[in-house]
Amino acid sequence: MNSKCIPLERMRYESGLTTPYLFRISQLYTERGIEEVSRHHRLNFSALIYITEGEGQHYIDHQFHRVRVGTLLTLGKNQIHAFAKNRTVDGFVMPFNCAFWAESSHDPYFDSIIAALVHVNCIYNINDDIDALFRVMVQELYSESEFRTEIIRSLLRSVLLKTIVPIYKANAKQVQLGTSDFYRLKSYIDEHFRQRPSVAEIALSIGKSVKQVDKLKQVDKLAKDNAGISVKELLDERVLIEAKRQLAFSQY
Repeated sequence: MNSKCIPLERMRYESGLTTPYLFRISQLYTERGIEEVSRHHRLNFSALIYITEGEGQHYIDHQFHRVRVGTLLTLGKNQIHAFAKNRTVDGFVMPFNCAFWAESSHDPYFDSIIAALVHVNCIYNINDDIDALFRVMVQELYSESEFRTEIIRSLLRSVLLKTIVPIYKANAKQVQLGTSDFYRLKSYIDEHFRQRPSVAEIALSIGKSVKQVDKLKQVDKLAKDNAGISVKELLDERVLIEAKRQLAFSQY
C-alpha cells in the first residue's frame, strides 16, 4: 500500500454482507494493537459504535467527538475514523453492510438512513428505549436462534430510524426522502467524483428521461428534493469532503 494513501478497511468476514457481527472496543485494542486502531482509516462498510463504559474521544472525518456512556457513533461507507491512542472507554462496534437492513429493493427509508449515517455521526445521550434495543441486538448477535438474522435486521433498522434519521431530517430541511434513484445518484457521485462528471453524465447513469432537457431537470429536482441542493453542488460537496480528508489524514 502507498504510505501516502489513507488506509482502507474492508469487512473482515464475508458473513458481514448478510449478517452483522460484533466486537468489544477492548477486543479491538487487544487484537489489532493501539497503532492500528488509532490510525485514521477509511471504511468500506458502515458501522455503529456504542459506548457503555468510561469517557474518551473519537475522530470521524475531520471532527473530534468527546464520548461517554450512552454515546452512539455512526459511520457511513467511505468515512474516515480513528479510536484514541489511549483506551479509556469500552462498548460495542458493529460493522454492517447497508443492504442488510433494507426491507426490499424498494425500501422507502433506504436513502434517508444512508444519508443520516454519514451526516449525523454522533448522538451523545441516547435514551433508555434505544439502549434497550441495542442491548437486545447484542444478545441476539450471540444467540443461536433460528430467527437471529431477522431479529437483528429489525432491531438495527429500528435503532437507525429512531436515532439518526429524525435528526438528519430536521437538519436537512428535506422536501422528501426515500427514493432509490437518489441513492443511485449519491452512489454514482461517490464512485466517480474524481472524474468530475457533468450533470448530463450523472443523469444518464441513473437512467432518467431520454430527452436531454427533461433528463437534466429530473436529476436536479431529485437532488433538490432529497438534499436541498443541486446536482453540481452535491458533486462539489463530495470533492470538498475528500479534499479535507486528504489534507487531514494523508501526506498529500
